[in-house]
Amino acid sequence: MFKKYSILEFKGEDRSMYVAFGNQILDSKEVKEAIEKNTEFKVVKDMTKGSKREDILAYNLSISINTLNEIMEEDINISELTEDELFEEYLTLAEEVATDIEEHLPTESILDIKAYKWDPSDNDIKLVIVIAHEEFGELKLMDVMKRLITQVE
Repeated sequence: MFKKYSILEFKGEDRSMYVAFGNQILDSKEVKEAIEKNTEFKVVKDMTKGSKREDILAYNLSISINTLNEIMEEDINISELTEDELFEEYLTLAEEVATDIEEHLPTESILDIKAYKWDPSDNDIKLVIVIAHEEFGELKLMDVMKRLITQVE
């Protein structure tokens, strides 16, 4: 699904970030495009470079409130929820839907997803996703997430 790169192919290029992912190299731009093409999420910002790591991919994502409402209407009467309850439902559902991104990543991927903001001006929920190779480890992944989530808040 993703093109494998050799060092010679991307030496000197700076249009996207290349990440060591197990025994392959991934282009953050290609992963971004796969997320946008195959899911309901929009990539607000590629945070890979800002992570200051060469072995993770990170993105600030958004998903439309309308999309979440369509999903929620199957199970919940939205008009019966308080604003706080609705906020919690949006954040939880956005994180749940974001787990589907894993289907479009290499099989040895692990990810951490945190929804952090309801943005009424854009009518969406903002999230951060951190993606790493399974050898990276869950604890390191959570540490990277803690650092990145403070950058967007």
